[in-house]
Amino acid sequence: MRISMAGDDCSLHFDLSELTPKQLEDHRSNQVLTGMLQVALLYIAKKDDVVCLYDSFQEPPWREALERYHNMFSELGLDPPVLSRVQYHPMEGFYESASETPSDATLENLYMVSHSNLPLHRDEIALATSQNLNSKVFFAEEAPRFGLPVPHTIHTTKGELPAVFPAFAEAHGAPLMLKTLGLAGARNVTTVENLQQALAYVAEYDDSVDVILQQRLDVPEFTEMTVDLFVSNEDIRITNVRQILFADGLWVGNLLGPGVSVSPEHEKILLSVGEFARRHGFKSDIGFNLGIDYFIREDDILITEINARWTGGLFPAELARRLKVLHQPVVAFIDLCPVDRFGEYLEFLESNLTAPGKAWGMAPMGFSPPVEMEGTDCLYVWQVVVGDFAEFQSARKASLPAEVMPTVPLIRLPL
Repeated sequence: MRISMAGDDCSLHFDLSELTPKQLEDHRSNQVLTGMLQVALLYIAKKDDVVCLYDSFQEPPWREALERYHNMFSELGLDPPVLSRVQYHPMEGFYESASETPSDATLENLYMVSHSNLPLHRDEIALATSQNLNSKVFFAEEAPRFGLPVPHTIHTTKGELPAVFPAFAEAHGAPLMLKTLGLAGARNVTTVENLQQALAYVAEYDDSVDVILQQRLDVPEFTEMTVDLFVSNEDIRITNVRQILFADGLWVGNLLGPGVSVSPEHEKILLSVGEFARRHGFKSDIGFNLGIDYFIREDDILITEINARWTGGLFPAELARRLKVLHQPVVAFIDLCPVDRFGEYLEFLESNLTAPGKAWGMAPMGFSPPVEMEGTDCLYVWQVVVGDFAEFQSARKASLPAEVMPTVPLIRLPL
């Protein structure tokens, strides 16, 4: 099998040739971030699979970095495919290029069904199902009808915001969550204090654009969680559970391991979300992945959204499972590294690979193509830390410049 994924979120609901400037910027950022997931496919893949990557990964010095990641995956016992089984394709037209490349292996997309990967699936029914179940609007309207517990929510449009915002804010308090269709990674979700902020956030769109207003759940009062479900014709089950981690109020990664679990009462509700998706066409003999974002407070549970696709959390969950480290805390997070410091980052990673008996250790997942951020060429880096996170934070501070993984000192684990 040839496995592939690219930044497909925006093309699910929008024509890529007609994006607003902000949508285009977000789409390109999402494509770059997907490069990390592509590298991680090397340990997700089976030994005989072919892995499709962006063609920038075959350019120096990224080819050498890819080899070092491959070596680390091998050292960790993850048995990745040999690098000669990697194919490279341009970021723009990624699936077209992959589909036109001769191969005996079947080409499969692992992320989501979208317009951008139409050359692979050519299935309008699957596309419509994906559009519905990855739509915040569809979930906002259909979840209450199915009896799923959700925060107070209203579906409106940009043009109707001035009429509906004041009453909704008075009823549920400010700030509120504002959501639009579009991209992954919270690029289409924001917090707004008032109508002026809400209108400013959707200023680029015409008046007909869909807008979701939702009650904001206070994080100190609630705990934000996420799970992945396996949904097939015959089975619905939880495959992993993760607690969301924040740095300065922004999502940064996930916590897995001891203490991160699902109560029997919450499990019943989460499985009913899987049944909701299955009744709306999300099913197959081999099964699909369904991500669920939710908040808990003692016995209370509120579902905020679902993602009928592979989630970013699947990668660290599968890595932790295969490394057999879930008896310890596992912190998976995304951070930054300046291009000219990437060698130091890799040396730190290679010298601290997780192993039995160590107080803490690391395992790589992926790195992105370079991007310019505030005048500096940087990479996104994706990793897990196993064991004592405070010890890792101390070691990183002692061994690396402050600009390498700058988010690390801001991450606080729950007590």
